[in-house]
This record gives sequence, structure tokens and C-alpha cells, in this order.
Amino acid sequence: MKRFTIGLLLALLTGSLSPVSAQYLPGLVSSNYGGIYRMLQNPSSIAGTRYSYQFVAFNGTSTVNSLYTKYISKGFFQTLRLPYGQNLSLPLRTVGSLTNAPRTTSYSEILGPSVLVNIGGTQSLALHTRMRSYLYGSSLPEPLTGAYRDRLTNRKLQPASGDFDFDLAHNSYGEIGLTYGLQVFDGQWHRLKLGATVRRIVGAQLSYLNARGDYAILQTNGDGEKTLELTNLEYGLGHTTARQGFSLSSLFSSAYGSGWGYDFGVTYEIGRRTTGRGYNSETPTKDPRPAYFLRLSAALMNGGSITYPTGQAYTGSGPFTFGQDEFERFGNAPADYLTANADGSADRYAPGKIALPRMLHLEGDLRLARSFFVNGLLMENLMSGSTVRMPNMLIVSPRFEDEDTEFALPISIIGPDSRVAVGMSTRVGPLTLGFSDVGRIFSKKGDNRSSMAWIGLSVWGWRK
Repeated sequence: MKRFTIGLLLALLTGSLSPVSAQYLPGLVSSNYGGIYRMLQNPSSIAGTRYSYQFVAFNGTSTVNSLYTKYISKGFFQTLRLPYGQNLSLPLRTVGSLTNAPRTTSYSEILGPSVLVNIGGTQSLALHTRMRSYLYGSSLPEPLTGAYRDRLTNRKLQPASGDFDFDLAHNSYGEIGLTYGLQVFDGQWHRLKLGATVRRIVGAQLSYLNARGDYAILQTNGDGEKTLELTNLEYGLGHTTARQGFSLSSLFSSAYGSGWGYDFGVTYEIGRRTTGRGYNSETPTKDPRPAYFLRLSAALMNGGSITYPTGQAYTGSGPFTFGQDEFERFGNAPADYLTANADGSADRYAPGKIALPRMLHLEGDLRLARSFFVNGLLMENLMSGSTVRMPNMLIVSPRFEDEDTEFALPISIIGPDSRVAVGMSTRVGPLTLGFSDVGRIFSKKGDNRSSMAWIGLSVWGWRK
């Protein structure tokens, strides 16, 4: 209980509360050389791949805001640590949110080891492993997040008051996925590819925190001393089994939630597979780069469900008054405060079977010149209400790609307020690196708006 509530409270204070239900690596997931990375956006993409094999040793993805430069050693993958760590007050200041209030978005994942193998040219098999951790819900008013992020002693923090009403949840799990891709038709001027992924979900955890009340940040003695008062507070919190250790054996324990997920995809290419021409007049080697002029694809992602075991739930109320020292102690161990003031003993929390947040991916990829493409990717929710994890998103990505190098400038239009983020994605040899919003990474404002950051390492061999 303590570990889950700590993560929830601290994520709440940083404004990082909503997860991504499909891999969000703008630019990289559109590449013809994306391999396993693109497969996680559309499983049909591996059919007829040029790879003989691809092995992803590691790819880490995390939401991070500009404060990572201040807390560089603790700035990444914080949501993955939520089920295990307790002293997360400081590092969670770096998490931030992809979207603006009132709904916010943050997550971390680690992909790998994962392997892709081509069979006979037209068929491919891939096995991937992944750890994912999501936070989703609504955010607190900016004065409260500012008090946590910059501390009550910050001279720039102004007295403020108001009310708050929020809900949030934390979900994490591991998965092992098997993908099959088949090129069912390969004509001179068009090709059709199909693919499907089945995923076994293990080590699943779910927790929530709902609260409402009034707040006041008060000046107490000069500019450097303030107090935070929470009044008329009513809260409820619950959790399934807390994970005991970061290990494979813990993931497969029957004490945690488990389930099955699935993805289906189709890809249609119009135009020649390759130009059939040589690189130049001095070599007989043919140019293997894609020569289609239009690629269309669609995928149903994240079907399935997770069944969770029965856990515990608490309700409570009461006023709290914090100076900076007490606020730090509360931030490091909020469960001690909440459970001590709970109304009676724990109740039964039985979330049961919960459907995964299904999404539809629609993509168009236009080839403008050799190795130069413009891609459009629409990610649309198929579910509504509390099951929504990821805002609707449109990503337009001009990119240059080759066998060994790639560079893209993805432009993402995110959420109902159409927030625009300009990112950067690059692949140089075995290394991948990127950001979904370069402006947020280098911003000096120190606010909660953030970027996805990812780095990965892979090796491969080409078909002859």
C-alpha cells in the first residue's frame, strides 16, 4: 500500500498522470528500417522486411521535463520505479506531462531483449519483451504543483488559494509478445502485408487515488516562509498487490494481475519495391532502398484485458498544514499520513477484469525522392471515459532514411487543445536517440510540460 500511494501522490504533485497505450516514438515508428520499433505501431510492418534478423538489446523511453538537467542522475524512467521505490520525492520533479491540464500524460517503458527473424523473404517472426508503467488522471492546480516542484521556500511562489478535485491511477505490467507478419501479395506495382501480435501480460498492478478539498498557500514570515493548508479534504485510495522485487520471478507470480493482449495490422504499398537501378555507373550493385510512392497502413492496437487480484482500499478526511520540512516528509511517505487518518480499517478493492485501452492507428507515407519521405500518423482512441490513457494525436514526420542513418523532424498535434510539439529522431548505426518535443527539453521555464526521450541499441543483418 505504502509504495503505491507514494508513487501516486508524488506523480500527482508533478502533474504526470496519464499513460500511453501504444509506443510513442515519433519518426522512428514510421521508418522502413524501424523493424521491431515500427512493429509496435503496426505488426504488419515486419512482413517482407529487408532485415534477415534484428536484435534490440535495449530501448528506454521516458517522459521528462526540463528539470532533468538539474536532477540528471534521477531524471529518467521514474514511473518504472514507482512500484519499488519509496523516496521518489526529488526525482519525480523531472517527470512532467506531455499534455496540458486538466488531463496529463506520463509513462516509462523498457523494451528488450527482443528479436526479429525473416523467413523466406515474405514471412517474419518477432519476439519482444517489455516493461511498462503508466500514470493517468487529472492534475492539481498550478500553485500546488509549483509548491512541490519549487518548494514552499521559493521566493517566486506567490500566496494562492482555491479548490481541487482530481482522480488518478497508476498501472504497470510486463509483457512478452509474439508477432507474425506475412506478405500475402507482391506485385510489380503494389504489395499487401498482414500482421498480428499476441501478448501475454504479467506482473500487472493497479492503484488509484481520488481527492477533493480546498487549499491555501499562506505567507507566514517574510518572503522566504510559507505554509500550505489543505482543508475539507476527502480522499479514497486503493491498490492491488504491491510488487516485492524487480525480478522475472516476481513478474510471473500469481499474486499479480495477468491477461492477454492483441494487435492486428495491414499495410498496402503502391509503387515498385525498389528502383532496380545501380547506385552509380561504376558499380553493378542495385539500390535496395524502398521505391514505393505511397504506403498506407491501419492497425487495431491494444485489444484484450487484464484480470487483477483483490486488494485493499481506504477512505479518509481531515485538514493538514505543512511547512517546508513537513511537506518534504509528507512527500517522501504520504501513505503514513493517509492511512493514519483513514476512517476505519481497510475495505476490499476488487477491480476484476479491465479492458485494455484500444486504439486505432492510421498511417500514410509519401515518398518524395530517394530516401526522403513525409509520413502522417493518426492515433485515435476507440474507448472513452476513465479507460482513455492516451490523447488523440496526429504526427507529421518528414524524414531522411538509409540503411545505416536516419533523421526525422516529427511534428505532433496532441490532445483536444491541439498542442504542437516539434521533435527530433535519429538513428546512427546501432544507436537510436530522440525527443518528441525538443523545445521542452531545453526550456528554462521549469514547468511540467515535457517531452518523451528515448535511447536504444540494436544490431541486425540484411537479407541477400
